Amino acid sequence: METIQQCFCCGKSEFRLFAAAKDNYSGAPFEIQQCVDCGFIFTSPRPDISEIGKYYTSPDYMSHQSHSRGLVQSVYRVARQYMMRKKLAMLQAEAGRATGFSMLDFGCGTADFLGFVKQNGILAEGVEPDADARQVAKAVNQVETYSVEQSAAFAPQQYDVITLWHVLEHIHELHSQIALFHTWLKPGGKLIIAVPNIESWDAKKYGANWDAIDVPRHIYHFSPNSVKRIVGQHGFRFVRQYPLMLDAYYVSMRSEWHLGTGKLVAYFKGLLNGWRSNRSAKQTGQYSSLIYVFEKS
Repeated sequence: METIQQCFCCGKSEFRLFAAAKDNYSGAPFEIQQCVDCGFIFTSPRPDISEIGKYYTSPDYMSHQSHSRGLVQSVYRVARQYMMRKKLAMLQAEAGRATGFSMLDFGCGTADFLGFVKQNGILAEGVEPDADARQVAKAVNQVETYSVEQSAAFAPQQYDVITLWHVLEHIHELHSQIALFHTWLKPGGKLIIAVPNIESWDAKKYGANWDAIDVPRHIYHFSPNSVKRIVGQHGFRFVRQYPLMLDAYYVSMRSEWHLGTGKLVAYFKGLLNGWRSNRSAKQTGQYSSLIYVFEKS
């Protein structure tokens, strides 16, 4: 375990306890700290890079369940297909053309999204730390993927767009990795980051039981201000943001499970509280998850 001594956002060293939370799969306790100076929220102490892998191996961890059966998984797959089309349209709009541009998806998993993107005339590659997922990406989706270690040797200025879909909150070497994104992008290239929003209505309602807290896999708990401030330290200009409105329903439902709510009741409460979160966000902009678009300066 490693204890964070310096804020990733402002560099200060005075923190207060934000919440005590537990791993929803192993039950292990963790603390979430908040910087007294800038308000950035992060998990500390946290497993170091050599320890974190074991926390991704639970059979109940949803990222490993996208092909399993059941009502929730079926709805999840339908929503994912819808979101892949929405993401593609957004990428094309941000790239300024429908085809013929290059993109890198960092933390691409089995590259289902990249396989879909490739079918639309886009040069798609991915980086994924898990070796088994990389094999599936190649065999099933015909997408070239690389380990994190291999990506360190990427040539500068080779991508028009780099995307991270709920990945930045997992990255141990936060600043050095964002600096690499800047190096890999062409001048004027876009960095697109989707992360949960710790200032959303559903985050405040569920507190330490909010599904997107997800300690210790989530080692940062971003607000819009902290995302913009951290990424902006590496030569990026914030351009715009988009809401991920479906996340509020899904996260609220799973948060109810963590509270011990029965599955059927949790479905209805998830729908109700997801709707409440999105209704609040229409006024505040604080959606459950947000997509941030940055441009390489």
